[in-house]
Amino acid sequence: MNRLNKLMKKMEEKDMQSLFITNPKNVQYLTGFTGEESYMLILKEGCFFVTDGRYVDQAKQEIPKEISVIRWSSGLLEECIALVKSASAKEVYFEANHLTYIEAKKWIDGIDIQARDAENIVESLRAVKDELEISYIKKAADIVDQTFLHILNLIQPGISERRIAAEMEYYMKKLGSEGTSFETIVASGIRSSFPHGEASEKIIVLGDIVTLDFGALYKGYASDMTRTISVGNVTDKWEEIYQLVLTAEEIGLDTIRAGMKSCELDKAIRKPIREKNLNQYFSHGAGHSIGLDIHESPFISGKSNEVFQKNMVQTIEPGIYLPNEAGIRIEDDVLVQDEKGILLTKAPKREFIHLPFK
Repeated sequence: MNRLNKLMKKMEEKDMQSLFITNPKNVQYLTGFTGEESYMLILKEGCFFVTDGRYVDQAKQEIPKEISVIRWSSGLLEECIALVKSASAKEVYFEANHLTYIEAKKWIDGIDIQARDAENIVESLRAVKDELEISYIKKAADIVDQTFLHILNLIQPGISERRIAAEMEYYMKKLGSEGTSFETIVASGIRSSFPHGEASEKIIVLGDIVTLDFGALYKGYASDMTRTISVGNVTDKWEEIYQLVLTAEEIGLDTIRAGMKSCELDKAIRKPIREKNLNQYFSHGAGHSIGLDIHESPFISGKSNEVFQKNMVQTIEPGIYLPNEAGIRIEDDVLVQDEKGILLTKAPKREFIHLPFK
């Protein structure tokens, strides 16, 4: 069953007869379209793909034949409003969390029938990956694995974080990445205590702990991996913190199962860090799903009762950040299974890597 048919079956189960799709990632997921400025509209009368003149021929090449391609004449949103008004729909569900306030008001006023929130119906399908999606994420994961091994040869005292990030991004593209799945994080020294310290002009110095958090995009699908290394040796304190973070991450990778609640996994990951009274320095979520977006649901949180399903792809990413000192994070991507998950990112992490500078 293709993705569009799965969506229509789910719509039928929810008694949703019409759906307006504006999130470009959802449009891409359902149609395979890789361009921009396009919406989808599912009505009793058929499934319509509305775009502008730049993308009509591309759309006809990329999207399934059962979807009608329409070139808008008066505006993208206006064309969709006209389609609804010419149809028999009594109500239309739409992606309320994607449109701006002004766009949503124009939509609701324009269709002049009941408008309801679609409540992430497409995202709920996207959460469980099919075989093709998994193959793309595996390729994106392989790209970051290779990039990590490559960049170890470049990092040295005297080089800037931004120069390291630029080389990582260039190398990922050489390996087939379409770009980065988020802004590359290279955070060294005190800046490694910033959980999201994007690469700066700071110069690496001997003794720095360096956090590398980066991802590749392949066929639109993301990977996300973090490794922490040091330039030269570190104190016993940081060796112990590294092993503690690694223990927490491996517990997460070993524990995650289909049918498990997010809050249960969060508790398991945080347990060894809590036992050392360091949980206050673990200041972010313990992981998230990835796919066409770098951050997808479910998120690993102590407040979430979402249940993991087979073939979701989750990150596990514990970290400890001591203010004005340094921080350590380790992160991997795992394919959820009924039993132990399948590790997708495999770059070395067993030992705290110390680049040999004196």
